[in-house]
Amino acid sequence: MATLRERVTAPAHLDVPTPVGGLTFRPATMADLPEVHGIALESAAVDEPHAHPSTEDFVHRLSTEGLDPERDTVVGIDAEGHVHAYAIVIPVPTRDTAARVILGGSVRPAHRGRGIGRRLLAWQTGRARQHLAGLDLDLPGAIDLTAPKGSSTLALAAHAGLHPVRTWLDMQVVLDDADAPWRQSVPPLPEGLVLRAATVADVEPMRAAKNDAFRDHWGSQPMVEADWRGYLTAEKSRLDLSRVVVDEHGDVLAFTVVESDPGAFAARGRSFGYLHWVGVVRRARGRGLAPLVLGATLDAVRDAGLSAASLEVDAENPSGAVALYERFGFVAGTATITTSMAL
Repeated sequence: MATLRERVTAPAHLDVPTPVGGLTFRPATMADLPEVHGIALESAAVDEPHAHPSTEDFVHRLSTEGLDPERDTVVGIDAEGHVHAYAIVIPVPTRDTAARVILGGSVRPAHRGRGIGRRLLAWQTGRARQHLAGLDLDLPGAIDLTAPKGSSTLALAAHAGLHPVRTWLDMQVVLDDADAPWRQSVPPLPEGLVLRAATVADVEPMRAAKNDAFRDHWGSQPMVEADWRGYLTAEKSRLDLSRVVVDEHGDVLAFTVVESDPGAFAARGRSFGYLHWVGVVRRARGRGLAPLVLGATLDAVRDAGLSAASLEVDAENPSGAVALYERFGFVAGTATITTSMAL
């Protein structure tokens, strides 16, 4: 296979999109964050009502290693300078098995249907191609866009040549049952292992465990230290509710990463903890560690006074995660779809 530089065509020069729908475009700045967050909230209310994007989500994206806000972001502004649309192009900084570029963005619902989204997406795919065309790597390349099932964004993606490749299920378990039925699915802890709450000292060992555990999952690439630490030290991160299983050497064999954002409770209709990651390193699989760490996490979330736990899972997860979550009482709700263009 030829390198990405040899086989990917990309524009030599790429300006911001030309004006359309009453908006002009420029690179985003941190000063735009409040209005961008407002667009995300309005869009979620229409496209994904149970979701509630946080400002921290955008800070994470803008601080992704290798992302240049001046070249990788765009906002659409009206004559008064108010932001009504945004787009971001995120090059995944690690490329062990593939080079991926992730597209994100939205148009304020009241401004949809004016050609704004289509123009932003054309700019995004051009910029994504520039990222891939700059790599002397003999690897598969892909441009990915994920959006709620049935949303107008997926129609735009199809028009731009991105095709559905993965379905992600939002799953939730209500924890108000005093009998804690999920405990019936928890095996005993193997001898020599310790199950406990995660601490700040575990952050880097958990990253190593995450990178190993997810190496065989679709689309996953190893996380760099700065990006991982950004998630686990964010305001909504709950290390006290996250759990690790460690061996006699202190190595993390299984883990959960829990977040809880009170600002999102109203959208879901209850307080909840979000299980961002649940993983078991490959050498420790088959020992019952996934149900162990999951059960302990659900106990911790409930004991903290939260009434539910939620997570998002690949519907085709090769480890059988969907069946595990169903056994623990999780029920599937809405779905999001990842579309992709292979290069």
